Amino acid sequence: MSHIPGSEISGPDADPIFRVLLDSTPPAVTGDEAQALLALHWGVEGAAESLPCERDTTFRIRTDGPGYTLKFANPAEPAADTNLQTEALLWLERQAPDLRVPHVVAARDGRHEVPVTLPDGRTTVARLLSWVEGTPLAHVGAGPQTAAQIGDLAARLGLALRDFRHEAAAHEILWDIRHAARLLPLVEALPDTPLRARLHAELDRFETRVLPCLRGLRWQVVHNDMNHHNLLVDPADPGRVTGVLDFGDMVKTPLIVDVAVAASYLIHGAPDPVAPILRMVGAYHRVVPLRRSELVLLRDLIVARLMTSVVISRTRARLYPQNAAYILRNHDAALDGLARFAALPPGAVTEAFVHVLR
Repeated sequence: MSHIPGSEISGPDADPIFRVLLDSTPPAVTGDEAQALLALHWGVEGAAESLPCERDTTFRIRTDGPGYTLKFANPAEPAADTNLQTEALLWLERQAPDLRVPHVVAARDGRHEVPVTLPDGRTTVARLLSWVEGTPLAHVGAGPQTAAQIGDLAARLGLALRDFRHEAAAHEILWDIRHAARLLPLVEALPDTPLRARLHAELDRFETRVLPCLRGLRWQVVHNDMNHHNLLVDPADPGRVTGVLDFGDMVKTPLIVDVAVAASYLIHGAPDPVAPILRMVGAYHRVVPLRRSELVLLRDLIVARLMTSVVISRTRARLYPQNAAYILRNHDAALDGLARFAALPPGAVTEAFVHVLR
């Protein structure tokens, strides 16, 4: 009898897509243990500073130079999924060295992933990444040119990953919004409010209008999480987007999903929620031309991401209240997006997106 704590998803037929996302605690590693492992396997001396993280355990390693990021994967995450991220970063280092993303640092024995047994008996994988200097966009806010720069960066990153292949790329994760219809059990567990009714209506629309069309779209491995905490700007010029972090939600999915994810974070605070999305989509289209079959689904995919952010964050915050502040960091913006963007006439929004092709 399977059971996901704090939810109403139970029984032998519970959807396995929920397992890693909802029923896993980050590995317990102290700063002293991290420093010892760092010295042992990488020969690096540095001070370990714990960083907030949702599923993994992460440290910033301060040294005399730029420093590093030391990550310990969630033990519930399949090893192949962790390796997907590692191999993608190595691929980008070879194929697109101009992109500012973390680089994987090899251990003394040449490995890029070092298995570590935790005190509770679980096994994790440790990886050392270069520290990418910059200020998270979420800390400074978007400027007039930000949306276009995000579109350009997303397109260039997607272009660099176009030919990347990996055995785990097609894994199923709930943050891949093509699975939005599978949020239903989590929606059912929410209080009976107008929000739940709206979510039900949008999920019905998604299942009817979007799911049947996904198979015929362009598919590839994408970053899948260009939220403003993962985008870096130049500290000396906060209007300039410089890099992207956190490849933990990478997946092979329709290319337009990556566009929708990035677009969903541009709504909050914008007087006209469609305008910054149009600037982002236009910039993306100039690098990687989009197709009508993709743009006609963009409105619903953006809403699907907003729903996913609200539902998953509420569920995980209930399961892990000690980490609720971090888990809910994008919740209010997603809720605002549902209130303002999803309420616009879908046909008019789609017509505006398709106009990018003219």
